[in-house]
Amino acid sequence: MHNRLLRPLLIVEFLIALEAIFTMWSEVGGQYHLDLMFWPWKLGLAVASAGLIVAITANLVRNDGQVTRRAVLFFSSLILIFVLAGVVTYYYHLHEPTDQEQNDDDEPARISQVVGSSEVLLPGPAGVSIANHR
Repeated sequence: MHNRLLRPLLIVEFLIALEAIFTMWSEVGGQYHLDLMFWPWKLGLAVASAGLIVAITANLVRNDGQVTRRAVLFFSSLILIFVLAGVVTYYYHLHEPTDQEQNDDDEPARISQVVGSSEVLLPGPAGVSIANHR
């Protein structure tokens, strides 16, 4: 392969790898957890993963398809970054905010009686309080 074509192809591979990583991450870890995540985590892990994918490809092209120690090291680092991404996603899964509606359901209904000067005000059929029920 011509050396002048290798660099643009690796750039295209980097961009495709970024898209593939974010798509896989949202499908496996859940888009909601990815939305909750602090943006430097997403950016750092995705760029590092895409960079390692490109480094593995460049190493294989440079050595005519032979797997070297460096390629194995890049692949091991890629697996570690995937595990770290899983741990970060799991952390955000455990610490996701609770819904506001859940807190309202946990409290029991409060029943109170309004007492006037000498009369008890009870709600009428329409829910409107009537002074004299007698």
